[in-house]
Order: sequence, then C-alpha cells, then structure tokens
Amino acid sequence: MKRLVFLIALALGLAGSATAQEAYNIGSYKANDLCRKAAKQLDLHTAEGVDAANSLYHQADSILSLDIAKAATKKDNGKLAKLYIQRAELFEKLLSPQVSLASQGVPFDTLKFCTYVDTIITGYNKASAFNTTPNAKGKVKSDPLIAMHTKLGILARLTLYYNCGAFQDAMGNKQGSIDYFQKFVDLPRVTPVLTSTERDSVYKANAQAYGLARFNLALQNYYLKNWDAALKSADEALKDTMNINDLFLIKINALGEKKDSVAWQHALVEAAQRTGKISFLQNLIVYYMQNNKIADADALASKLTTERPDDKMAWYIKGAIELNIKRNYEGARADFQKALDIDPDYSEALYNMGTAYINDIYEQRTSGKFKYIGTNRRITGKAGAEYNKQKAIYDKEVATVKSYYEKALPYLEKFRQLNPTDVKRWAPSLQMVYEALGQKDKAKEMDTLLEEANANN
Repeated sequence: MKRLVFLIALALGLAGSATAQEAYNIGSYKANDLCRKAAKQLDLHTAEGVDAANSLYHQADSILSLDIAKAATKKDNGKLAKLYIQRAELFEKLLSPQVSLASQGVPFDTLKFCTYVDTIITGYNKASAFNTTPNAKGKVKSDPLIAMHTKLGILARLTLYYNCGAFQDAMGNKQGSIDYFQKFVDLPRVTPVLTSTERDSVYKANAQAYGLARFNLALQNYYLKNWDAALKSADEALKDTMNINDLFLIKINALGEKKDSVAWQHALVEAAQRTGKISFLQNLIVYYMQNNKIADADALASKLTTERPDDKMAWYIKGAIELNIKRNYEGARADFQKALDIDPDYSEALYNMGTAYINDIYEQRTSGKFKYIGTNRRITGKAGAEYNKQKAIYDKEVATVKSYYEKALPYLEKFRQLNPTDVKRWAPSLQMVYEALGQKDKAKEMDTLLEEANANN
C-alpha cells in the first residue's frame, strides 16, 4: 500500500477580512482597536513591528475571550455572533504569515497553523449558529451581513483542514492526521453556513479531494490498527473510483485482522470484479483449497453466476473454482467459454481454458486411464494380429492426448497475442503444447524467450 495522497494546495484566500469588519457592527471595539494598531506595526515591515503586532493580536484575543464568556452568561446570541466572527478574522491575521511561509516552502510552525485553522473555522461556525439562534423570547434576529461573511469565510477555507492532516502526518502524528482529515470530510456536512443544496454542491465540485481524504483516513487508521475505522473509511472511499486497488488491500487486510472470514471472502470477490485483477481471486481460491471449503466455493460460484449472468468475471470465478478446487475440467471449460462468449478477448479466460485442457489430459495420463500412455507398458511383438491390435490402441491414445493439446493451442496463442510481454506466463505452457504436437522449432523458440525473460530479471 502506498503513502498518503496529497493533492490540495494551500488555501491563500485570506485577504478581505479587514473590510469585512466594517460591514457589520463590531463585537468588541477594544479588540478592534488593538487589531488596527497591530496592522500599523506590520506596515513598518520590521522584525520589531511583527513582534509588536503579534503581541497586540494576542491582547485582542484575550479581550474577545472575556467578552465571549460574558455574552454567553447573558445568553446574548447577537453579541456572541459578532464576537465569534471577529475572533475568526483575528486568527486569520495570525495565520496569514504561516500560510505565506508554507506556500514558499519555508519552515513554519505547523502546530500554530493547525491551531489557528481550528479557531478560525470554529469561529465562523459559532458565529453562524448564534446568528440564527432564537433569543429568550424565541425570536431570531439574524444579521444578513454576518450570514454572508460566515459563509464566505467557510467556503474560502474548506481546504485548510486537509493541509492540517498532511502536516500532522509529516510530524509523525497519525492520530492527529486522522482527526484533521475527518474534519475536512465532515466540514461541509456539519457547518451551519451551508444549505443542503450547497453542501451537496461542495462535495460534488470537490469529489476528488474528498475521495483522497477518505483514502488517507482508511490508510492512517489501518496503520494504527483501527480496523473498524479503516473499514468504514475504505467503504466510503470505494464509492468513488480512485485508489481502488489500495483501498481493497486495506479492506481485505483489515477484515483478515478482524478474522471476519465471510466479509473477507466477499471483499476479495468484489475486489476482483471492480479491479479486474485476478490476484484477489487467486487468494480466495487458495483459501478454499487450503481449508477444503468446496461447498463454500460452490455456493459462491452459484451465487455470482445467478446474480450476474452477463458478468464475465462471475463465469471466470466459477470456472476457476471448477478448475483449481474441484478439478472438474469439463465444467471449467464450459464456464470459461461462457466468459469468452461475453468477451472473446478476456485474457484470463483464454489462458485458463488452455490450462484446463492441459491439466485434464495430464491428469488422465497420470491416473492410469490409458493402457500405454503414461505407463511403462510396451507393445509386444513386431507383427501379427495381436501387435496390430495393441498398436491401434496406442495410436488412439496418442491421438486422444494430441487432441487436447490441439484444443489448448489456439487459446494460449491468442493469450500470447493479447499479452506479448507476459512471456513467463505463456511461454512454459506453449512450450509444452508445441513439444507435444511435434513442433520442435516453436518449442525451442519458447525455451529461448523464457531464458531471455529470466535473464532480464
């Protein structure tokens, strides 16, 4: 499995908060005055001015915190809305230098960055909530300007929690990374500034970013062995089409750790169907073989082909079970043919169709089915009726064996045609078939190609 996926650039849209303060009544004029003095210090463009400004901003925050406590005691919702939006805009001023450093690739204080982001988003959310909370008389006296600025504030800063998740991971704090990626995913849903229509629009417009965040959540929870959380995040992320292979690896391994064999089997089947990768299916077949779960394998094959009769993968899975577990070669070929009827170029069905013929005749030869082929018995005599009788039996057996290789050949040659670079897979089988059919030159060619492929690795 790979590392976290980071996509979103830092949100730099922090300008405009100063003018926003003038657009509605200020919650605390004392704090506002300190912020104005801080701005003048910053205009000096000196290190001393920056230090003085930061000191003034923190003094302003202390005043706002006290005023918020007083307004909360009085249950003055209108005042609280003004104070919280003012505090959010104050912390935007503190965050702005950190964003500037980060965007330049210069070291910055990631802990401060994340703390400031939390305060900003909490401030806008609380300002919006109090702006629409009924007063003691049950009346709502919302300020439309606060409603507008809180919405703009949240919409402009939706990506910041994603950045915090990335920064926490860089610091080695996986739980902190999880917390912030979860905040990023949840924010459009929990913020009071958005309507349900706006919320849906945000998720739709930024589907890739939210999909990547859910992948990161699944991965981080997996690393921390939070199996249930990893599964939940993986299932959410799998609603999309990104990182499907890695998500299924997370899901399958987490289910294995939970020892949920039923869900684990279903996840392998789903993974094979959605990714088209046979490796998932091979793991399932090995599991059935090692545990002699023929009935479970049959039940799965029947369920898939009944529910998905037009799905080539369903018939391929059924064929693979017949081939590898039940050794019912005729049944396997019938299933692979159904998969090929749906997709004549389905590589795995082609390869395994050829394999079913080869394995079938090999098993017949080694099981004692033939009188001469596969035994030490020889034709006796050099002429006469008895010799001719034995020779006829031998020739028929040779023709039978040859017919299986002849039937396997076109499937394996087409597999080679469709997968020219997969030499290690088709060369051994084709070498065997060509040798059995007396095509010595082609058999030798397969030997050469296989030697070259092995040498290159």
